[in-house]
Amino acid sequence: MIVKNEETHLARCLESVKNLVSEILIGDTGSSDRTSQIAASFGARIIPIAWENHFAEARNQVLLHASCSWILVLDADEEADTWDSEQLVALINNEQTSGYFIPFVSYYGQGSEEDYFTDAVCRLFRNHPFIRFRGAIHENAAESIIELTGQPIPFAPMKIKHYGYMQSELERKHKHQRNEEIIRSELRQKPLDLQLRYALGVEYFQEGQYAASLEHFMPVLDLHRHPEPGYLPDVYLKTAYASHMTGLNEMAEQIAARGLKEYSDFTDLQEFKALMLYRAGQYEEAYQSMLRAAALGVPHHKYSTSSGSGTFRTQWLAGRLSEKLLKPEQALVHYKHVLLTSQNFLPAWSDALQLSLLLRRSDTWFEWLVNSVSPLSPEKQNLLIATALTTGEDSLLDFVSKLPTLDKSRRSWIALMRQYAPEPGSRLYEEIVRCPIFQPDDPFYLAYLWAAAWKAGEEEAAEPLAERMRSMHSPLGSMHGYLTGLTSDPPEPIRMLTVLQIFLQCRAYAQAGRLLAELTRQRSIHSFSTAVTNALISAPVQYIECWCLNWMETASETESPSMAELLLYAALGVRCGSKPCLEMAVYRLEQCLDEPYALAAKALCRTEMAKLYHPLMLQQKLSFPLLLRAVSIHL
Repeated sequence: MIVKNEETHLARCLESVKNLVSEILIGDTGSSDRTSQIAASFGARIIPIAWENHFAEARNQVLLHASCSWILVLDADEEADTWDSEQLVALINNEQTSGYFIPFVSYYGQGSEEDYFTDAVCRLFRNHPFIRFRGAIHENAAESIIELTGQPIPFAPMKIKHYGYMQSELERKHKHQRNEEIIRSELRQKPLDLQLRYALGVEYFQEGQYAASLEHFMPVLDLHRHPEPGYLPDVYLKTAYASHMTGLNEMAEQIAARGLKEYSDFTDLQEFKALMLYRAGQYEEAYQSMLRAAALGVPHHKYSTSSGSGTFRTQWLAGRLSEKLLKPEQALVHYKHVLLTSQNFLPAWSDALQLSLLLRRSDTWFEWLVNSVSPLSPEKQNLLIATALTTGEDSLLDFVSKLPTLDKSRRSWIALMRQYAPEPGSRLYEEIVRCPIFQPDDPFYLAYLWAAAWKAGEEEAAEPLAERMRSMHSPLGSMHGYLTGLTSDPPEPIRMLTVLQIFLQCRAYAQAGRLLAELTRQRSIHSFSTAVTNALISAPVQYIECWCLNWMETASETESPSMAELLLYAALGVRCGSKPCLEMAVYRLEQCLDEPYALAAKALCRTEMAKLYHPLMLQQKLSFPLLLRAVSIHL
């Protein structure tokens, strides 16, 4: 390996292979930290080498010192993923093979288990004078092996984990800047080198400079010759995506189709095709395309792919498309499939929870949902508790109260909210003040005490609480100024939505109504969770009537209300029996019949209006909350 200042990662890397190798050779290009000491503790031989902005040359210098018959090349930010020594011996004893492609799992972002992409690199090969690395950057030994043997290189069934693309590493090493400088220097000498064009396109792509990446990807697609380079499938995928991100959707579709014609088993490209169909409003075709991607399963090692392609991510997207098709039961099947195979994938778990709430599934379903993840993570537990408190549904509150992972203070808090939040007036505020389970400066405690003070009409009591929250940089501080009229500019919708949920949990409906009106004005209804929607629809009728009247006064002045807005207020109109509210919804739906779901929403409005005058016994599976969720979710 070659290193420079790798004290953060080196021990992990060497620990993963120390029992698999006979010697460890490390080329050091000028470390000034503890890299040398760590290497020495593993018995490594340190070889000082000069850095000339050329990775292949640096690696090849180290290869000259190797004495064993096979060579494994690693970087310090990599590790062998639980390799089996007997399996490794069997691979290197194969006399017909001179090298192996090894699957790489490269983590990115913050290093979440779900955030990675995979590709394969030839890092295990014979010690032969003709097998050497080539390329100033993204160097490879595969070309020299193929030239030597005239045979394709097989894939090893072992993996290497790579942490070099995590955000912290990219920033620490200034990787993009370094890579671009090396690639540009090489391109000045070899301007027609397509692999360098591809490499520079990837750098721009990873930085989100999609137009710039296309300038380099397109020549690779147009000028490549047989035999096709191994990176060509990735060029198709990245070029199609970059085209879409720059608004060239027709070109994106053409490139994806061309890529699938050559690589019909490339799962990621099939999934991309499904997403393009979805964005074109062709939901059924998108769903069928997503099913084809799921049927392809995990992509072959020859493809560079991203986490969940063909497995949990594809199934989750198929579930969301099912919701867009108004097939909630089918969506739950997909979400359940995800959780049976990838229990920690939060988006599918959250969608399953929200949809279960919408369909009013039984306690046995919620029990399965909780038991599908073991143990229940704090993030999922908090989401479950917030959902139960927001809706106030007794069966869900009963279920949450019995969670074995719930600590005593959280259980007491749920009991307090359940008992006193439904009571009008100041009772909730008084009980929270007396609550012994929180510290006075706990932001959680202050937020609910503040909301309860507003519910009780105690604005003077809410003021010092808001001041303390402002000193903690809590978003509720600015919300207080808005509610009191001291600040004319409303806070950001995401902050208002957080406070709306707290008000609904406290059953502070008057204050919730003020935020609902402002969020309606800001066209943010689509951001409401199913729990928030259910809580609004379940509010006392006298409040809902006021909300509907306020909306009707302003709806006629709005140029183009969103579909989510029309569906929510239609649902509220049904709840309070307001024919004028439903008529307003129908009137506005007439103006946007080209929108998905507009005809279904209009028909449902007409049906509900008829039911206000006639006791119709209709078996209908469609509902405004179901339509609202379909409108609000995105892929």
